Amino acid sequence: MATYHLGPETPAPFAVLSEGHMRKNVSVPFLSDQLRFSFGESYEARMCELIHKYLELNTDDRLCYIGDPRGTFVPMLQEKFCLVKPVTTVVPGHIHFEEGPTHRMLAIRVASVGAEDYFRREATKETPAVFDKILMHDAMNYFDEHRNTFQNIKKCLAPGGKVLIIHRPGEMMTLPIFKDAQQRICDNDQPYDAFIRDLTATHLEVTWEVECLPVKMDRDRWYAMIQDHFPPQLENVSAFEVNLGLRELSEGVMKYSEGTIEFADRLLFVTGAECDAPFPRIRRHSKLGAESVVPASSKILGRRVKYELEVTPELRSLVRAKERNDLQAPKNNCSLFN
Repeated sequence: MATYHLGPETPAPFAVLSEGHMRKNVSVPFLSDQLRFSFGESYEARMCELIHKYLELNTDDRLCYIGDPRGTFVPMLQEKFCLVKPVTTVVPGHIHFEEGPTHRMLAIRVASVGAEDYFRREATKETPAVFDKILMHDAMNYFDEHRNTFQNIKKCLAPGGKVLIIHRPGEMMTLPIFKDAQQRICDNDQPYDAFIRDLTATHLEVTWEVECLPVKMDRDRWYAMIQDHFPPQLENVSAFEVNLGLRELSEGVMKYSEGTIEFADRLLFVTGAECDAPFPRIRRHSKLGAESVVPASSKILGRRVKYELEVTPELRSLVRAKERNDLQAPKNNCSLFN
């Protein structure tokens, strides 16, 4: 008696008839580190413009870069801004991922490694390291205590210095990734409004803006970047899930695309600078000249602020009229047993 078996089983096919098409189109080439961990020249050129806009990096500034070694901006910044002084590079932290029986990654945070520990030790020294500019790129998800970390960073900030945070919020992400990775990133993402409030709590004037950076590259190169778990937000996705995700992309949004793809990378730029006012403000960079601002929390500097509003005669008459109407309104006593 003849028997047969349909396959392959791992990974499970979306359709048996499309298996030949899938194997033919999903090709992941081997690329150098410079290509695997870079979004391209146009992307980097636009990134330099935005860093100059929000950080105002000068040639003689002492710069501290906090970010993943993969895709680091340090060589680009040294070349574009002609930095005279060496750049201090600090890894944001280290998270070990262990794959479980269901092919989901379990995150294990390694203590005493990264920027939190570095600035904690520097803040306790009599003469800590001093930086004119501090740039944090994709580092917020590595911090356990944002407020304490920002306070230690501020102690290492020179007078007139600035802090720039480049963050890719999960709910704003526009990268063409597969559905499971998008959901995983949103679940593990740090709320950006929370660390913005923590940055303001250290008495820094905060400005923010959302920017979209253009990306143009070969489709197979983007597949290779995803397979290498880049950008760093993809580290919490297992290799098994990446293989399924590449199949999803090749049979979905990129099935009929040509060799070159174009998309945008939406990023949040948050700048912290010295504040001369008693209470720091949170403002959008594009509205710096406007009168309307978003006030910081009333708990800044450890005390509550009591707000008072003077009631004019016109408002007083309306308030009293409302009180009279409330007193004259009939009261209906309703009961389930009536």
